[in-house]
Amino acid sequence: MAPRFPLTHIAIAVGIGIVLLGLTLLTHALLTTPVRDKTVMVNTPKSKPVTPVGGHLQTATPASHIGDFQDSDFYRTIIDNNLFRPLGWTPPRPKEPYRLLGTLIPKDGKSPPNAIIQTTAGNKTYIVSTGDKLDKDTTLTDIQAKQVTLEKAGQQRTLKFNPSVWLK
Repeated sequence: MAPRFPLTHIAIAVGIGIVLLGLTLLTHALLTTPVRDKTVMVNTPKSKPVTPVGGHLQTATPASHIGDFQDSDFYRTIIDNNLFRPLGWTPPRPKEPYRLLGTLIPKDGKSPPNAIIQTTAGNKTYIVSTGDKLDKDTTLTDIQAKQVTLEKAGQQRTLKFNPSVWLK
């Protein structure tokens, strides 16, 4: 007696065949569709006419205009979603260039409050008051107990006192 195949096996085989046929047709449609409407010509004289895919007669784009195309955000998706990075990779956060070591707020109110700020890169320590510049772009705008406010290019950020710096 010949072995019999259950009806479910035949239905699964037909379903897989339909999926493969659909993928084949989709691949064929993608390969025959033009990739882009613009033509980019390199090292071609300006006066030579070129017929692009759309069928309209144009002159070739000089090589000097190609830099505009390459400098665009055309490749941003490839850069942001690099195939060779591990899954779940996120770009590193920019490190804060300054660290607050402490604040000196007088109780009498006669002298201005001061802050002790250290650079994270060079380990230079500054004792500054409100309005002083830490570098050419960064200004100290406010001093409170255990926090200071810095301003750089119109954007303000707050540094808070972190006691774990002293525990190292």
